[in-house]
Amino acid sequence: MSTSSSCAFFLGLCVFLASCSLFDTTVLEQQRAEIERLRQEAEQLRRETEALQQQQAQQQQQTEACNRAFNDFDAARKATDDATAVAYYQAGLAICPSDDVAHYELGEVYMRLGQTDAAQTAFEQAMRINPNFSRAQRRLEELGGALPAP
Repeated sequence: MSTSSSCAFFLGLCVFLASCSLFDTTVLEQQRAEIERLRQEAEQLRRETEALQQQQAQQQQQTEACNRAFNDFDAARKATDDATAVAYYQAGLAICPSDDVAHYELGEVYMRLGQTDAAQTAFEQAMRINPNFSRAQRRLEELGGALPAP
């Protein structure tokens, strides 16, 4: 092989290798970017899963608390005097404040006791929890109270 053909061959080989090197770098950079995107997506999914698990655990705790509070609500309904009923409703609502019916029933007991401000507060709380609670709405209207904002 002559020197000029050796130089041409070597030059061609260098151009070929350089183009292969550029191609490989581009592909590698694309792969790195894709790996980073997938890593970020996996991290986001992990955070979302963790948040859902925490939410589910809180809901489970709330359900268990409300199940325990049901005993107090039941005792309040069976109480022979209104003062005892109030105490049971308050105890149950301390454990499970999201029970709209218990707030309403407590309001009814307060009405029997002539404690209209406390009754109005209980009916308002029932309406905050359940804006469609028609019995609580009716009682608030009877008391002249404004409906609470949702």
